[in-house]
Amino acid sequence: MKKIVAMGAAAALALTLAGCSGGTADQQQSGEGAPSASQDAQNAAPAKENKLTVTDSGWSVDDQGYVHYGIIVKNEGSQGALFPTIKVTGKDESGNVVSSDQQTLMSLRPDQEVAWGGQAGNGTAPATVEFELSVGSNNWQDSDENIDMFKVDGVSAQDSGYGTVNFVGEITSLLTDTDMDQVAVSIILRNGDGAIVGGYTGFAENLAAGATTSFDVLGYGVPEYVDFEAWAQPWMVASQK
Repeated sequence: MKKIVAMGAAAALALTLAGCSGGTADQQQSGEGAPSASQDAQNAAPAKENKLTVTDSGWSVDDQGYVHYGIIVKNEGSQGALFPTIKVTGKDESGNVVSSDQQTLMSLRPDQEVAWGGQAGNGTAPATVEFELSVGSNNWQDSDENIDMFKVDGVSAQDSGYGTVNFVGEITSLLTDTDMDQVAVSIILRNGDGAIVGGYTGFAENLAAGATTSFDVLGYGVPEYVDFEAWAQPWMVASQK
């Protein structure tokens, strides 16, 4: 019997990153006791390097040769990452590329961690799969702090008996002033050792601030798994009150 685990993920509001200022700082008036610019620089805390990190990932290949993967990404930088991209590259036993796919996310605030599950490949089964993260140089922007936005409850796996599994449950918005057109819900599958073996993503539609709605994430070519977890991240904002 499969053990079912459901987790609500901390997610940050997409598309609300503030633009970086392009102007110069105001000059400080000189005077007795006033710190110099060099002293300010010495006293300032060092800025964190802007980077995304893969904190966990895994994959499997279905009977048709397609890759089903799950990946967890964390923003370890001091700024928000707008439209980060996941590149999924399949290679054969000789290290030659047999497939290349990309998935663009909405945004990650500093210290935010998100998950994505998806399909990659072209029907040629790879021997290895590599994950690469990238962010456009102009897409590192000042951002609000990360906050909890959604709560995921009651997730269960409904096996259709026809080679598909529907991962269903409810999602509640913890927001008080923002309605969402779409919230991405990603299901991450793990084996008995806790390793990721695949993942799938679907969308909860029309989630108003403070409201609860249901979701259904379709899994196909599902590998053998023991546990799974559900992660949520904002996708399309409807309105802010």
